[in-house]
Amino acid sequence: MHCLRSNGTERKWFRTREAAEKFAADPKNHPVYLGDVAHVSGKCGFWHLSRPERLFPEWETLEENATVN
Repeated sequence: MHCLRSNGTERKWFRTREAAEKFAADPKNHPVYLGDVAHVSGKCGFWHLSRPERLFPEWETLEENATVN
């Protein structure tokens, strides 16, 4: 079983990282997947594409919390 979105539709999935990255890089899939990163799902074991800020929300606050030496 593949992962579902919050609205119940199946998420786009890939068997390899290369296939996911190739799909994301294809201009016909822009702007929806532009800038997305490939990652393995902990639920289904297949590759998905997601926005970096969804995978690592703490990255948005790194600059705010950074200290200058």
